[in-house]
Parts: sequence; C-alpha cells; structure tokens
Amino acid sequence: MMNTSQKLIAMLSGAALLSVSSLAAQTATTDPVGYVSVTVNGTGGVGSSAISVIGVPMVNAADTSGVLTAVAGTTLTSSGASLTPGAFASTHYVQITSGTNTGISATVTGNTATTLTTAQDISSLLVGTETFEVRAYNTLADVFGAANESGIGSGANAAAADEILVYNGAGFDIYYYQEGAAFGGIGWRTSTNGFTDQSSALLPSGLGLVVKRKQSADVDVVISGSVLTTNSIVPVEAGVNWMSGANPIDYTLADYFGADGGDLQSGANAAAADEILVPKAGGGFDIYYYQEGASFGGIGFRSSVNGFTDASATVLATVGNGFVLKRKGTAYNQVDATPLAAN
Repeated sequence: MMNTSQKLIAMLSGAALLSVSSLAAQTATTDPVGYVSVTVNGTGGVGSSAISVIGVPMVNAADTSGVLTAVAGTTLTSSGASLTPGAFASTHYVQITSGTNTGISATVTGNTATTLTTAQDISSLLVGTETFEVRAYNTLADVFGAANESGIGSGANAAAADEILVYNGAGFDIYYYQEGAAFGGIGWRTSTNGFTDQSSALLPSGLGLVVKRKQSADVDVVISGSVLTTNSIVPVEAGVNWMSGANPIDYTLADYFGADGGDLQSGANAAAADEILVPKAGGGFDIYYYQEGASFGGIGFRSSVNGFTDASATVLATVGNGFVLKRKGTAYNQVDATPLAAN
C-alpha cells in the first residue's frame, strides 16, 4: 500500500500542484501548502449562463493551536494557550484535531487569553483533553481575490455580472463583483446591497458554491492555502446540502461516503434513499444512491437509471468541484477523510 503522501500526490496528478517536499514531510509541525486551479465553466456561446458547482479544498494556516483542559457548554478552555483576546470573533473556527471526534469544528464568537466561545455547543462530543487548531475561514477575497484577481465577470449589478451563490439553509445569498455602477463603488457586493463591501463573506470548508457564469470563455480560479492533515467533520442537514470535498483530491462515491454507504439513508430506489447529485459537464445532474432492500439489483451504490451496476467507483467530485446531497433522513455528521491523516 502506498504511504499517505504518495497516495495524495498520485491522486493530484494533473489536477493540482502542491509542495512535494511539504507533502513528504508528514512529521512537520506545519500543514502542507500549495494551490489548486478550479475551472468555472463559460457558456461556450450557448445560452445566457453556465452553472458550475465548485468548492474550496484549501484552508488557511492555523493561527494557533493548543490542548483543551476543560469544556462546558460553548466555552472551551486551554490553560496552556496564550490567545490574543478578541482576535477570532466571527472570523475564525476551532477544529478538534485529536480524540474520538477528530474533525469536529465550531465558529468562534469570542475569546479570552485562555478560552474560546463557540456558536455551536460541541461539548457533548468532547472530553476536555483534545488538541485543537484555530483557523480563519476562507472568504470571497481569499478565493476570488479582493480586487477580483480571479477574473470572474464583473458588472454594474448582479444581473450583469457572474453570480456566486452560497446556500444559507433556506435559499442562496448571491454575490458579485461590482464595476461600472453609477453608485456603490467597486468591489464585492450582494444582489440586495450594492453599497456594502462583502469581501469578508465567509466560505466554510466543505461548502459547495454555485457559480453562474455569463461569459463565453471558461475561467480558472486559483485557490491557495494549506492542506488539512486531520479529517474534517461536515454537518449534513435534512433536505438539500450543497457540498464539496475539504481536500484537494478526487473523490469517488465510496471514498467520500464509505463503501458501505456510511450514514446515508439507503433504499430500494433513488426516491426512497438519500440522493447524491453529481453535476454533468453539459448541465444537469447524474443521480446516485445507496441501494438496499431492492427486489433485484443487489446492494451498493447505484445510478437512478441503473439499479444493477455497481457505481461505487464513480467520481463524485474532482479537485475543487462540488455536488449536492438530498438528505431524506435526519441530520448527521459526515466524515471527510484526508489522505494525510496519520495511519
């Protein structure tokens, strides 16, 4: 079996460029760093817009790390840490890097020199001795450039520009890069507010972004940062989830969800099971599900149009691309495993 650094390099071949020396040095105290290039599809001269579902498979370097000494509700304490009071509020998240629930994370809403207050209560998942890291969330400026260095199409309003849609649980927040407007200036804006800068809008890891491009040519968005060396836990809600991998690798259905379907709700057909929607190059989605209980066709991943052929090796998402999960059951936490996790 290949070691983890060799495996990751092999999976990234032709898709992304990372620091090979960093990947090989798995005992280093810093994360491997590099970049990936993600293609946003143009219309090709056909239709008024083209849709791409992309992700952010790189993270910001950890600003600090430490060991928990106590947990109580939304307060995490690390007596050995030396945190800058107030430095992380609403811009950072804490991620647990050891223990039973490695990868669980929560948004930091405030901090003192020794404590972190979180938006989500994760205390029931911790014992109070785990290691942790605090990182800044990626933002619109991090991914697409503060001055739109990515080359996404700009315009005087959202209707004239390429649109970046971020799912908020009930609908989409729509962002665009404003130029040429009579009022409101230049920069990242929302479709409902052409005056307020949105460059610091948060784009959490594991989130799938929908980009609605209105120009003919494709554009490559270069995303740089660090590669996680521990697994991530991605919350899946009942209903529609726009998702992407948190690591710069290609994922198959079995890679991401597990060969046995993991926590997916299975069923005798797609209508009865959780549906996994994989974007097609020409538009639309291919639909997959985990089949159990069917009269014919066996057990395993299947396509909605073929209940007999194993689809576990089907590519769910290539580097930096996303997918949709229609969850029919209750919410659960999905483990997104990194190839750089310790064996």
